[in-house]
Amino acid sequence: MSYGRGKNLLLHEYRAGVVPLARVSAVRDLGVQFRSDLNFREHITSICKQAFQRLGFILRRCQSFSNTVAVRTLYNALVRSKLECNAIVWSPHQDKYITMLERMQNKFTRFLYLKMYGVYPFYPLMYPTLFVLGMVGYNKLEVRRNLALVMFLTKVVRGLECNPNVLKLLKFVVPSSSLRRRKNRMFEVPLGKTALVNEAPLTRGIRLLNILADEIDILVCKMSELEKAVIYLMCYGNTK
Repeated sequence: MSYGRGKNLLLHEYRAGVVPLARVSAVRDLGVQFRSDLNFREHITSICKQAFQRLGFILRRCQSFSNTVAVRTLYNALVRSKLECNAIVWSPHQDKYITMLERMQNKFTRFLYLKMYGVYPFYPLMYPTLFVLGMVGYNKLEVRRNLALVMFLTKVVRGLECNPNVLKLLKFVVPSSSLRRRKNRMFEVPLGKTALVNEAPLTRGIRLLNILADEIDILVCKMSELEKAVIYLMCYGNTK
């Protein structure tokens, strides 16, 4: 099509009220902002801003609250639910984004620790973050994201969740007959030349399933036992 003909066609469409579609590099689907490069940087930044606003509201309004159960309920419903919504899709692997998300919860757990024990964790002593989390009964958000990912993949393998697109990516590895190899992987880990493949949530979930398969039978165990095994692995085990 020549330039003059294309220009006349656009002018005719404009006069007819037809507006051509604009090219976009990002789209929002079910609350998750997808970019053409599959980078969730903007999505994580956006939910952190919204969660920080909600957290500030809770901290201001709960200053006089003596019932810690009510404070927990408000945080879990308004803040943590925002930080974990569809997290198995956009779960980050970069330390800067993981830290950005953890800061939201760390600020709340220090406030909750003050409510429960009457001492702010940063004064007069600076208590470690993991100590504060354990004392108030919370786990790191990274642990909860990995737990949700492993539980989802396990349900897909068992047939409790219907997701053919994910199921076809979970490829079982046939055990080797060689006696030199002590342990065999249960699932084949996708390999790629970029971090987009090697550190994708699905790839990390498969690696966790392979580590869990050496400790517990993920195909027949109870879901409650699997949950405890994942939390123990993430908190005390070696996931590298």
